[in-house]
Amino acid sequence: TKVAACAKHFVGDGGTTKGVNENNAVIDWHGLESLHLPAYIDSIIKGVSTVMVSYSSWNGVKMHANRDLVAGFLKNNLKFKGFVISDWQGIDKITTPPGSNYTYSVQASIEAGVDMVMVPYEFDDFIQDLTLLVKSNVIPMD
Repeated sequence: TKVAACAKHFVGDGGTTKGVNENNAVIDWHGLESLHLPAYIDSIIKGVSTVMVSYSSWNGVKMHANRDLVAGFLKNNLKFKGFVISDWQGIDKITTPPGSNYTYSVQASIEAGVDMVMVPYEFDDFIQDLTLLVKSNVIPMD
């Protein structure tokens, strides 16, 4: 019997400014790699099925929109083949105030490498925005 596991919350939650939840982790690449990434690397080596992105930011970039870390490092460098899931209403928090440019948030999260989005309330808006972005060739079908 196999169980699908989720490694969360990618990445840097333990290093946010003043330890505040959903805050900014201000740290260089070496620090991120040595302090915050080893558990994710081990999880991927051991076959974790999903990775959930954090509400937090790394050096000012929200993780739900961080293409360099999610698509670049996690998927391309580490060859993670599972799926990346947002946190609950996570894409809403890409903008300030949350949800203020929802179409941008949908686009930024998908382009960052988020495969599955938890949209508990605005699912009609999400479907409409994602469909529009795909039909207008902003986001490719693949």
